[in-house]
Parts: sequence; structure tokens; C-alpha cells
Amino acid sequence: MDQCNIGNTAWQRTVGQLDAGCAHQFAAHVRQIVSSHVSTRVSSQHEAISVVLLDRVSPRTATVSWSDPQGCKYGEQVWRLATAKRAGTCVLSGQPIARGEQIYRPTKVDPPPTNADAMMLVAALNEALSD
Repeated sequence: MDQCNIGNTAWQRTVGQLDAGCAHQFAAHVRQIVSSHVSTRVSSQHEAISVVLLDRVSPRTATVSWSDPQGCKYGEQVWRLATAKRAGTCVLSGQPIARGEQIYRPTKVDPPPTNADAMMLVAALNEALSD
């Protein structure tokens, strides 16, 4: 029985090392992508939000890296073109958003992401990607 536990522990260590190696490679890859793309930091009422545009997947979708001090972190979050259902503030430019304006917002999933109410103006995204 002891030999079984020893073997199991050795296997868990091996798998843990493999997972750690993959995690380090993935983290390095994400850091490289993030450092080569447009980055905007916007201060909200109580926290500093970091929004990095990673890719424009299609005319209706963009991939965003999002993090805030509250622990909400999305390495590759897909945002979709939509119409603002309420007034808000653009997370890229800080400009006001009026109800009915064209925006990008996080894709609706269940459960909703912590930043589900975030919005960015289409013009701000286009401008950031053209720089």
C-alpha cells in the first residue's frame, strides 16, 4: 500500500511539473502578445482597469485582455459589436457613451463575466488599432 502511495505522489509531481512548464510557456506567449499591442489603462471610480487590445478577429469581434485590482482577469476575452442599451463610459477612452451608440462589449456567457457591463466605443477601438 505504501508503494502505491509513493508511486501516486511521484506521478502527481511529474504532472505538476509538466503543467507548470506549460503554464510558463503560455504566460510568456501572452506577455509577448500584450507587449506588442495597444495598451490603455483607464482609472474607474475605485480601481485602475487595464485593457489591452489583442486582435481584431472580424469586423464584429475583438479580442481583449482585461484585468482590474478586484481580481478580475481575462487573458483573451472576446468582445462583440452591440448597441448600448444604457449610458456608460468607454473603458478605452473615458468618453461618455450614450444609449443607442455602437459599442463593443464582452460576449454574453453563463455565468456572465465580472466585467459584463463594460463598454468601449467603436470609434475608440478603431482609433486604438490604427495607431
